[in-house]
Amino acid sequence: MLFQSQVPGLFKQLNLQLDQAANTARKTNTAKRLDYYHDIQFDYISGHIATIFSNPDAITPVFINIVKKITNNLAAVYGRDAIREISGSEKDQEIFKSICQSSALPIKMKAASRYTKLLKTCLIRPVWRKGHIDLDILTGDVLDVTTGDTPEDLQSVIITHFPESGKRDEIEFSYWTDQEFKRLDYRGNIISEEANPYKILPFVPVFDRCPTSDFWLSGGDDLISMQEAINEKLTDLLYIIRMQGFGVGWIKKSKQSGAQIGVNPGTLVELPEDGAIGFESPDAPISEVLEAISFLITQAAVSNGLSVSSLSTKTVRESGLAKVQGQKELEELRRDDIILWRRYEQQLFEKIRIVWNFHNSSKKISDSAFLNLNFADPKPEISAKDQAETWDRLIDLGVLSPVDIIMERDQEIDSREKAKELLQEIQAENNLFNSPSQALKEVAP
Repeated sequence: MLFQSQVPGLFKQLNLQLDQAANTARKTNTAKRLDYYHDIQFDYISGHIATIFSNPDAITPVFINIVKKITNNLAAVYGRDAIREISGSEKDQEIFKSICQSSALPIKMKAASRYTKLLKTCLIRPVWRKGHIDLDILTGDVLDVTTGDTPEDLQSVIITHFPESGKRDEIEFSYWTDQEFKRLDYRGNIISEEANPYKILPFVPVFDRCPTSDFWLSGGDDLISMQEAINEKLTDLLYIIRMQGFGVGWIKKSKQSGAQIGVNPGTLVELPEDGAIGFESPDAPISEVLEAISFLITQAAVSNGLSVSSLSTKTVRESGLAKVQGQKELEELRRDDIILWRRYEQQLFEKIRIVWNFHNSSKKISDSAFLNLNFADPKPEISAKDQAETWDRLIDLGVLSPVDIIMERDQEIDSREKAKELLQEIQAENNLFNSPSQALKEVAP
């Protein structure tokens, strides 16, 4: 990779510290994860095949993408877009609404949450581009940063810009601090420089969990390892099926002992007296390989807090209670993510305001404007019958009351007292119309 030879010298020129080995490993790992997520896996499989097969050209690489499937399932915080409201003037609300539309904010935030779940650390940058606010999601394969006393305290950011031509001498770098911006060529020479107009770093670091010591969080290697193991077994499976289908040829008592004879449709082979020719199908462990693949996929799901059914092609009948229980770990993860992403969105709003106000001096977002967020709470999709079964069991366990059910069914009821009043009205009506069929007869014309 070109950045491996360029960035260390650039850091030295800028008087910044860099662990070159760790930096190279991190960027290589990030690029690999992004390739796996975006279905670019054949080169990796082919490289692995070359290490274990004597004739790798005869092997067809096969993969199914569990990295994307599991990552998208885990990044559930934007399963439904958050409701964003600005506490401020009507003008503030109109400006923010236009920013959301021009920057495709809902789509960008969902993508950012998925990349963060995959890579553990990303940057979101609000940028003024072509007359409006846009949002860039920056990943670790093109980033280098320095931090202060805490991992979240960004001091400088370097972005590597790779040219479409792939030429080394066309690589450029953007170097940001809160005081300056520099554009550098591949040798580290300054192309242009200026004072940072925003007086802050226009980046929001987002993490998969609260960082404690390192900016670039670890984690997720197990998913990549599982993906590689599944790819290997799928490739093995295709090869085994192919070899078993064609069979292995044999010849008995041939004068040309040890020689190979090509046998194709329409050809004749002369054999000596008492000679014989035939084919044998090997006893291939197809079922065992299929079981191994199924086991790996199941373990990948379970170890990441997902239900087995989320990655299964089989239709499994689950009770409402089982569905709710199966989502508990994922819901806890989502609640933690909501806390983080509420904070990140509010930080992003502050950065957006600074960038917007600098470029729109006559139409600024007021300093008092504040972003309020309401994240949707999607429930497991279960039938009315399953839902009733779930409520009945929870009531029997003593962990739910009819008041809780009333409040869950009607989100506008904001207190238990109101829920109790409505429940009493419903019970009174049920007592009044104890026999629904008779009541209908009485009111029928």
